[in-house]
Amino acid sequence: MLARLAAALVLAALAAAPSTADEVRAMLGTIDRPIPAEAWRALGPEAGPLLEAAAASGAELPSRRARALEGLAARGGARAEALHRRLAADPAAPRIVRAGAVRGLGALLPPAGLGDALVPLLSDRDPRLRRAAAEALAARAPAQGCGAVRAQAAREPGRALAAAVQACERAMPRRR
Repeated sequence: MLARLAAALVLAALAAAPSTADEVRAMLGTIDRPIPAEAWRALGPEAGPLLEAAAASGAELPSRRARALEGLAARGGARAEALHRRLAADPAAPRIVRAGAVRGLGALLPPAGLGDALVPLLSDRDPRLRRAAAEALAARAPAQGCGAVRAQAAREPGRALAAAVQACERAMPRRR
């Protein structure tokens, strides 16, 4: 009798537990709070293909695609890196998606590889993308990127890259 009750409770808990797809959908729809990297990693291996599909889909809302890229960057891996590179370089992708891909590359790539990947994006026509590239370079690869960040900031109108330049100054102060 006790074994039956325990089995029934386990089955009820399994039936009530949300599927990975449900959890991914809920996380992609979150707009008012950040999602910790640990939460993305806790989804399990079946979440990877779901996040990849959402990030790559032109049918998804751009905000959901950017959130999927955030999840993929937290989870890591070669497939996530390849998708981030492709979307960052795609001028037809929505701005929020491209900027999300650049931020993701900042998390995915080792510092030594960031310069090659992100310095060319400092001259992109989209100011949001330039800012995302500058901030990622300043935060994770100042030795490889701060010279280019400072040079681009000198060409930018206003103070669009001020936060990145300040991060460069903290990481690599110029000798006076």
